[in-house]
Amino acid sequence: QKMPRHVGAWVGLAAILIGSAAGLETELCGDAICGTYGNAPRFDDSSRPPSKMALGRATWTFLHVTAAYLPETPNPAQLKSFLMLAKSPAFLYPGEGGLLYKSIIDDAQVKEEMDAIKTKEDAMLLVWKVHNAVTTALQPEGTLFPESMGLKNKRFSIPANSKQQFTLKSLNGVLKKQIIDALKTRWVITGGLENKHWSKRDLLNMPPDRSMLGRASWTFFHTTSVYLPHAPTHAQIESFKGLFDAIYEVYACELCRGHFRLFYHDPLLQKEHAEIATKHDAIMFVWKLHNAVTADGIERGDWKERAMFPTDKTFNESQFLMTSPTADKDQMRMRGCANTSAVLTPSSTCLGKDDHYEIVADVEARWQIEGGIDQPLIDKGPDACDPPKEGEKVLHMDMYVMGKCPWCAKAMEAIADLIKCEYTCELEGKTHTGRLDFNMHMVGLNNGTYEDPWLRAIHGPSELVGERLELCARQHYAKDYQYVKFMHCMDENVSTIPIRAPECAKKHEMDLDLLVACANMQGEQLVAGSYGFASWMGIDITPTFVLNHKKKVLGLPKNFTDIVCQQLASTSTSLAEVSASSGGSGSAGWGSLSQGGQAEDLLVTGLAVGLMTLVVVGAALMVMR
Repeated sequence: QKMPRHVGAWVGLAAILIGSAAGLETELCGDAICGTYGNAPRFDDSSRPPSKMALGRATWTFLHVTAAYLPETPNPAQLKSFLMLAKSPAFLYPGEGGLLYKSIIDDAQVKEEMDAIKTKEDAMLLVWKVHNAVTTALQPEGTLFPESMGLKNKRFSIPANSKQQFTLKSLNGVLKKQIIDALKTRWVITGGLENKHWSKRDLLNMPPDRSMLGRASWTFFHTTSVYLPHAPTHAQIESFKGLFDAIYEVYACELCRGHFRLFYHDPLLQKEHAEIATKHDAIMFVWKLHNAVTADGIERGDWKERAMFPTDKTFNESQFLMTSPTADKDQMRMRGCANTSAVLTPSSTCLGKDDHYEIVADVEARWQIEGGIDQPLIDKGPDACDPPKEGEKVLHMDMYVMGKCPWCAKAMEAIADLIKCEYTCELEGKTHTGRLDFNMHMVGLNNGTYEDPWLRAIHGPSELVGERLELCARQHYAKDYQYVKFMHCMDENVSTIPIRAPECAKKHEMDLDLLVACANMQGEQLVAGSYGFASWMGIDITPTFVLNHKKKVLGLPKNFTDIVCQQLASTSTSLAEVSASSGGSGSAGWGSLSQGGQAEDLLVTGLAVGLMTLVVVGAALMVMR
């Protein structure tokens, strides 16, 4: 079943859009494997939002490379543009990372150094110092750059240790040259980034090429737009608008900047830029600008394989070309049509109301994690099985569901008996065995934050209650996948979820009081974490299976067991390695991991009636959000 894209808190439309259930998704994969996954999203991933680690990496790439490719002595417009970019994370970077960055650049000494920038080397050193200050704040004992200098973290503890702060004016010529040389080695490609292309998409410790810089830049632009508040402050709006004026002057790829300059001053585009006032305006402006850049590349023959986003709409590049003589009348508008019921066609120049909101939702789904970027991004219960024996193969299987999704229930019916610690299958006449590491995840919307969720289950409040109970079963009855039997029982009639909970708990020897207490005290946080993890993994259709963190399978194709067995036959990973790679955004990003607060649930005595009730033993205890 397809989940509606993240809809946000759209005034006047939220209840309608969030409350509506999507139609059943009947298109399955057939005999094909539907896609592939890496171990964790990279900042250039084509379908998943960046974690805070990925966004942090993209942001530093953008800032360091911009500084490193400035002219030796920038002109006033270039200096102004660089400073605008250097200050922008303080206003635009989401969550705890933005607050940390702001606290550093608001320091009096850092402000003085920022105001004193006159040369490219000054700019490079400023970004270097702020980056080391962020590293120190996140990892007080972490290694600073360049490692060979043995820099002391306490000198970069800003603003907590301002009296001992490392100052740029204290650098002598030898130390300054050593730092600048290290920065150039890390961020500058000899001969220019337009001319050198790495064979792999992202080499984390090599100077970025043109493509890597482009992906980092779009990651920063799109992600900051989707995490803006719905009514941004004046400072946030001005900082956001300033990004595009700035890259007109100082974008590090000279060839790309030249192409950008050909259309950036298009009168309609400039009018739309000037009118940015809300989060949705910001999202739509970057969407249009990105499509315009893509259309320009297609027109020049550089990117013939690319398409306008979102690809399921009927856009073509002519709607986003701004160098043609008729661009003023043929160009796609950022805002909706006066006729809100207009139907989108390849020749449309404006968007009907539905298309406009669908594009906003598509962009949010691509770049925004449900519940925000400051969350652990780990969704795993206790180990269900004993550690594998030496040399024993391990099959990792993630299943993504909605609590009352009928197709998910059919899939559970088909696989429930196969979910055992010792997994055995037959493929081409050969028996394969291994240890199964199975995990269940929920898919839904969180219009709040990880710490303070506002959860919206697609099939209504009763689904959310059922999901809380099922994740609590995963938490307390993981051994030998007992919780899977409970979920299978609940799925026998999804229309009666969560009313079946007492019957299913009794059937599988579970303590219903424990499940209810968990659902009330921890259930909301468990579901919020699961929703966040699923959105980070780019899941919006259920059921979806991901095998060994690589193979993504939509629905339950007829040859599903063969696909699974192929993965088991070819895997050599250990359970510990698989578990380590399955989640978590790490600590190398911007903000520290959020710690979830208690759920604000109510445990009420009453009659088990309607969608928001959970029947328990005898009378009825009700879990209500």
